Amino acid sequence: MVQLIYWIWYSIGAVLLLTIGVPDALSFSNGIFLILYALCAVDLIFSNDVKNPLSDQSVSWWKKPRFWMMAVVIWTGGMGVEWVGVHTGWPFGSYHYSYLFGPHLFAVPFTLGFAWIAVVGNSALLSGGGAGWKSKGIRAIKTGAWALMMDLVLDPVAHQREFWSWEAAGGFYGVPWTNFVSWFVMGGLLSLFIPPIPNDPVVQRKAKVLYQMFILLFGLLAVQAGLYGSALIAAIGILLAEGRHQYAARKQVSAF
Repeated sequence: MVQLIYWIWYSIGAVLLLTIGVPDALSFSNGIFLILYALCAVDLIFSNDVKNPLSDQSVSWWKKPRFWMMAVVIWTGGMGVEWVGVHTGWPFGSYHYSYLFGPHLFAVPFTLGFAWIAVVGNSALLSGGGAGWKSKGIRAIKTGAWALMMDLVLDPVAHQREFWSWEAAGGFYGVPWTNFVSWFVMGGLLSLFIPPIPNDPVVQRKAKVLYQMFILLFGLLAVQAGLYGSALIAAIGILLAEGRHQYAARKQVSAF
């Protein structure tokens, strides 16, 4: 159900953003989008934990203790580093948030914690693996790379649309390079708290589409804003996600 709700919300939001813009009366929808994106990613991460609904062992993922541990750690970790960033300028750079993502908690929209769950979760889904510390370490590097690519598309567009504002000029379309380095590092570190990713072709395909459609939307917004570097990175990210998925699918077939 959460997948259906997300894609309906995404479709309406995409049409508005790419045409007339989101009306002020619907500005609350930006924060809800982040929450739904996070729930969508989590739903895929824990898809193998959900038993057959006809079974007496049926357990929803939101009832699982490890879901709550993962969600609390990533939400708190994301909000914590955002709080430090807003108040000190480290590690991302000097910036401040508008109220377009909802009410603030110590100068940070509370929905940003869900954004970290969404970005890290979706990036980890593309990275696969995760059983054992060596595998988690490799996945952390891959997750950081996918999160970095997403931010190279997202942050310039968000800055241009004043979702948040950077106080120093320079960097990549006004976004300091330290921000992108920090996204890579934080994405990788927070991914260590995500359980092993389901090795399920259906889950992997949905995760790929989830990532591709997110950066497609912001890639199109980048074109509209003349941020052609971000638009190019969006195109590369879409192709890389597709190539990674096709490679993994062929590898699974050859294993049988």
